[in-house]
Order: sequence, then C-alpha cells, then structure tokens
Amino acid sequence: MLLKRSFWWFWLILNILTGGISTLFLGKLLNVYEKNAWYTKWYYWFLGIFFMILPALIMLIVLIIEVTVKVCLKLDVPFKNIYKYPYPWLLGIIIPVIGWAFFVILVVYVNLFYAIKLLEGNGEKFIK
Repeated sequence: MLLKRSFWWFWLILNILTGGISTLFLGKLLNVYEKNAWYTKWYYWFLGIFFMILPALIMLIVLIIEVTVKVCLKLDVPFKNIYKYPYPWLLGIIIPVIGWAFFVILVVYVNLFYAIKLLEGNGEKFIK
C-alpha cells in the first residue's frame, strides 16, 4: 500500500526528516536485501560498535547508500550507469572540493529521484 503513487510525498518527507534512514524500510518493501551480504553479518556490526562508534556510523552510511542505489535500480531511475557502480561514490569522497560537491549532488539525485519514480507509479508493480 505504501508503494502506491499517492504516497510519493510520504516517502519524500520521510526521507528528508530521517536523513535517508527511511530508505531502509523502502528497501524492505521492494525486497532489495540479499541474504548473504555484508550487512547481514552480526559480527561486522559488533566489531564496528566495539571499535568505537565511528566505524558503525560509517557502516550505516554505506548501508543507506547501498540500499538507496538498489531501490533506484528497482524503480528504474535514469542514469544508472553512473550511480550503480562504487567508483563514482569513492571518487566523490576521495577528491577534495569538486569530488565532494559531486558526492552531494549524487546523494541528492538518488534520494530525490526515487520519490519522483514513485510519483510516476513505478512502485505499484511491487505491491503484493
């Protein structure tokens, strides 16, 4: 029901208010999680929290970006040749100023355009 066209504004507002964490729930609705991926292993999260909180926060940010990209791929957001590979994301973090600006634009793009694709009705085919 939350994937209907009329709920696009809900996902947009929720994404803005939660800073992208709501995408994790949207990823569950679209069934983008893999059973043997790195984020399903409890000991990675335990070690991230054990060695201070910073590694766990970095892991959470990477998880949010990965799930957002998978949601965009499921909803058929354009320019997937750019954001579906890890290289633009890594270059955006590594290269100062210009890369950081590109990284911010990439994050805004994928977070905004999946809401637009929900508005166009691309999420309705995943309703069970």
